[in-house]
Amino acid sequence: MLNAGYKVFSSFPYRKAPTSSIAEAAGISKSLLFHYFGNKKGFYLYLFETALKTAGSIEDEENLTGERDFFMYIIKNLRREIRLMREYPYMLRFLNAAYFETDPQVSSDIKLIKGKYMKNNADDILENVDRSLFKDPEAPEKLLKLITLAVEGYMSVNKQEVFENPDRAIKEMEQLILSLRDNYYKQ
Repeated sequence: MLNAGYKVFSSFPYRKAPTSSIAEAAGISKSLLFHYFGNKKGFYLYLFETALKTAGSIEDEENLTGERDFFMYIIKNLRREIRLMREYPYMLRFLNAAYFETDPQVSSDIKLIKGKYMKNNADDILENVDRSLFKDPEAPEKLLKLITLAVEGYMSVNKQEVFENPDRAIKEMEQLILSLRDNYYKQ
């Protein structure tokens, strides 16, 4: 049922995603879908939060926990997301679509859920960063916002390419991030 939801909601904007297609792909009745989730919005928000939890629980093969280099933490996190993309393609496509969803029925709820998980991720990064590497020890907060916006923009503009050729996408994003390191770290 979840994979069917990820697939359909990643293919259509929220308002145009047919719940009948989700039920059909899941091999259940539409009424059973609504029995479990109440309505389309309930199912959508459940999928969004479940996807964020799943993404957060993916094994930390990149060893993010011990990484103190701000830029390497960001790059390792991006690599983890690319791995997630390979393992759960529809879930990540759904997350990308939901992240930029503008439908007023769900957009404010998405922002609340996103804020809860993004805050935790930002806290992890900022808590462990070695500020002594920076020219300005207060720079990581500003940089995290800048990099987040840059990655979001890249993902939005290059959606299809990111999913079709993730290795190329990660290489381009890594180059952009590392170019910032030269400007913000002490020599």
